[in-house]
Amino acid sequence: MRAFGLAAVLAASFSSIAPFGARVAAQRDQPVYPAYDGYLKNPDGSLTLSFAYFSHNAEPVTIPPGPNNTFAPAPNDRQQPTTFLPGHHRFQCIMVVPPDFDGNLRWTLTYAGTTTGTSQRMLQSNWNLVEGAEELRTLDYAKAPRGVCLNRPPSVRVLGAAARGRGRGAIPTLAATVSEELNLFGSVADEGLPRGATLNVSWKQLGGPGKVIFSNPDAARTRASFDAPGTYELELSASDSEFTTTARVNVVVTSGR
Repeated sequence: MRAFGLAAVLAASFSSIAPFGARVAAQRDQPVYPAYDGYLKNPDGSLTLSFAYFSHNAEPVTIPPGPNNTFAPAPNDRQQPTTFLPGHHRFQCIMVVPPDFDGNLRWTLTYAGTTTGTSQRMLQSNWNLVEGAEELRTLDYAKAPRGVCLNRPPSVRVLGAAARGRGRGAIPTLAATVSEELNLFGSVADEGLPRGATLNVSWKQLGGPGKVIFSNPDAARTRASFDAPGTYELELSASDSEFTTTARVNVVVTSGR
């Protein structure tokens, strides 16, 4: 983890002094580093493992399964990520292994002439997951196939909206006027499974006294206009072809006068 922190600091320092064009050029053909997040012990003795990656590239890069993107020991293809986005991405390969797992499992990536791999000491107590453990405990580990990266539902959020009421079911609320477009900052994240599937994102209106027009209903970040005052309910959804996740937001629209 310290290595990732140092890399992030160096990248930030470089970006603050270099021209934009030079930064983009410098951030191509850079290494992609696999990382081990840690493990969570399940009640039946099985373990849930989590892997991450860090890419210094300014754009997404693809590393197909094979000698440059492999797990060892076999099977070498465990449905691990093949598309690597810029930055540090945790929990990108979640894997359940049996109780007799001996800790011998390594993910190796080769890109831009550099080969890097994950930790070979997987069962040390300091790798026991704390951050992210609550979400991983919701995984149905008993039914999960063993030893492969699992497809999980996309993560969907609406940023910048304050929830009214208490509890997890409280719907966040935004304010808008009839005369102006509202910026909607949706956030969608997915680990890229099933392979070959398209992640479909869409906004739609669920309720309200008038009509809502989205500048781009198929983008997580878009703008919305309203033709009448009142309270509207909107929904952002994301589907990876197997799972669909939604997030709702209320918008209180005034006349603006």
